[in-house]
Amino acid sequence: MFPQFGATAETLSKASTMVFRIGIDAHPYDDSDDVSIAPLLDSKFDSEKCEALKRLLVLITQGFDVSNYFPQVVKNVASQSLEVNKLVYLYLLHYAEKRPNEALLSINCFQKDLGDPNPLVRAWALRTMAGIRLHVIAPLVLVAVGKCARDPSVYVRKCAASALPNVHDLRLEEHTSTIEEVHLIDLFLHGYFCFHVIHHLL
Repeated sequence: MFPQFGATAETLSKASTMVFRIGIDAHPYDDSDDVSIAPLLDSKFDSEKCEALKRLLVLITQGFDVSNYFPQVVKNVASQSLEVNKLVYLYLLHYAEKRPNEALLSINCFQKDLGDPNPLVRAWALRTMAGIRLHVIAPLVLVAVGKCARDPSVYVRKCAASALPNVHDLRLEEHTSTIEEVHLIDLFLHGYFCFHVIHHLL
């Protein structure tokens, strides 16, 4: 599920299709004022948390702003359920840039997930960290990118390369960034690009 996990409109559209296939009900869901979502997010049952998260993702694809649920959703990032994690990270990827301070509160969970046995969880954690547009987190993301660039999973390494432009932009925006750091990221991007060009030529 979610082989190309990301916060793009295309991915969220696919997620919406998946949600309907798994089932909220047989009819279009568009109740952004659904009072049952909050209690479901706080439920002790993973199935109920998944239900609430699926509803939120469908609302996002329909253009509703459900960022007010961010604090409740982010609390579930430490869930032991892979299904809950998938849905939480998809929501976080969409809102991390809009709610950076709240996303930052879960940075320890993201860093912990970088060492998860499941490569998808490692990739989701890195993508979310890279999506938090705060200068204070740039050094942490750079370390995470370096770690994931050496990951045994091809998908995680690909996500590491995809995260580099975000780190590069943050370091350029920050007045205290050093020329060496920015140059190192440039070399990393150039090396990754050259590797794939050669790979496709062989």
